[in-house]
Amino acid sequence: MIKSGRYGGFVTWEPSRAGRDMAIYVQLRAACQQAGVLYLTHGRVYDFSRSDDAFMLGFEFLRAEADANTMHERQLRTARLNAEKGRPHGRLPYGYRRIYDEHTGALIRQEPDPHTGELVRWMVREVLAGVPVLTVANTLQDQGEPTPQGPRKDSVPRGWLTMTVKQVLRNPTIAGQRVYRGQVVGEAAWEPLISIEDFTRLQRILFDPSRRVHVSDGVTPKGLLSHIARCHYCGRPLTRTTFKARGRAPVQPRIPKYHCRFRGCYKVVIAAGWVDQLVSETAVAWFSRQENIAMLTAEGEDWAARSTQAELRVVELQTRLDEAADQYAAGAVTLATLSRVEATLRPQIEQAQRAAVPPVGDDGIRALVTADDIRAAWEATDLREKRRILKAVFEIRITKAPRLGSRTMQPERVLITPRVQHATRPTSEAPLGTQ
Repeated sequence: MIKSGRYGGFVTWEPSRAGRDMAIYVQLRAACQQAGVLYLTHGRVYDFSRSDDAFMLGFEFLRAEADANTMHERQLRTARLNAEKGRPHGRLPYGYRRIYDEHTGALIRQEPDPHTGELVRWMVREVLAGVPVLTVANTLQDQGEPTPQGPRKDSVPRGWLTMTVKQVLRNPTIAGQRVYRGQVVGEAAWEPLISIEDFTRLQRILFDPSRRVHVSDGVTPKGLLSHIARCHYCGRPLTRTTFKARGRAPVQPRIPKYHCRFRGCYKVVIAAGWVDQLVSETAVAWFSRQENIAMLTAEGEDWAARSTQAELRVVELQTRLDEAADQYAAGAVTLATLSRVEATLRPQIEQAQRAAVPPVGDDGIRALVTADDIRAAWEATDLREKRRILKAVFEIRITKAPRLGSRTMQPERVLITPRVQHATRPTSEAPLGTQ
């Protein structure tokens, strides 16, 4: 606007209104000098072509920048002191309300909100019971509950999403923890909505990748194992595709198969029909064993400590494997030595990763394994629930066919490994599908 030369003067109430940064002043001065525009502020007219006016305005902008920096430092100091004392600061967390003095407007306390606080507790109970986060979000949406962010600028409700629920439940504030710059700095001065033990269990569940099943809201999956079974070689999930059957008939039926579609792999293609049946039979047999029923229905209160130890073990083993790879890259060890190290450490890493899996606190699975007839209960379960149970309990990998063109059933290609294990007994390294 100034550079256009259409105006003879530029007016602000005070120099700080034009900016609190010396870089802005330099740009403003250059633009006014080039266009011959005067600057009116503090009831005085300044001409940037005059050295004394340019000097005085430079001093005013320098003082405005210093004032802004001082205010910023005070705000940071106040936020840090509030954090150290556990006091609330900044945006109001969902589930709480703030009480202010009606005369002075000073903050008195932050306390659980009677309505949203109970909603947070309900969300926690549902997720800890094994209810999918998507179901929790849909329930809140159906009930018409306002989201933490409020409506958009156009007054259109945002709606509850899985990420919205996760953001609420991942906030340490609900467990009475004070967060400063993304880090927990101590206990807060407000009443927690849930215990720290429940919060820890909750985080294990929310960050557990086995709880995520690839389905979209409102879309019914067609395959029992699509995006659940994985390629044994690249580790990516298999997708369900249909292939035309071989033959000379004019109309050939299409056969559903699970297929690794990763461009750098393409090693696995397997018929879906008998694989689904094999996995279902294996799952029913595994759920029917008394030791597995006891493992799934046990409370396992010490699981958090065991899981932490397992995670540390994973880091230790992975570090050793990485060091061996670095030594091979530097020429210190041979490829044969690296292969032996990897063959030794890789199973230990996988076993430690399974030990880090949180226990299945899932009402749906508990109802299945405690049913009078587990097979009948499994057959009566809908496809989406079956997929969720399989994803939570088992790791399923498919190997490639030993020879191309084989149409026979090959159960040895299906490797089914329980993701959960007993606290006092290591998981067998032999997959269920090969036993």
